[in-house]
Amino acid sequence: MDFAGMAIVSEQQIHLLKENIPKRVGGIIRSIRVKKNMTQTQLAQATNKDRQYIYKIEKGVVTPNIVTIAILAEALEVTLKELVEQV
Repeated sequence: MDFAGMAIVSEQQIHLLKENIPKRVGGIIRSIRVKKNMTQTQLAQATNKDRQYIYKIEKGVVTPNIVTIAILAEALEVTLKELVEQV
């Protein structure tokens, strides 16, 4: 603990989060999409995104911002909370 009792996040922790969170979020999005019997193309159309971008999100290659994650949740008919609480 430092800076008035706040925890300091180490560089190693930051690195692990940057490496793991996108993969976990992408896997959750893919899992929900598959359960809804949607293709990547259908999800891309529903979100006005490119299919390749959806592919990259699902693979954890890109890190979508919170607004994009909210748009994906909306298109998948789940709440943002439901999506991210699985992370």
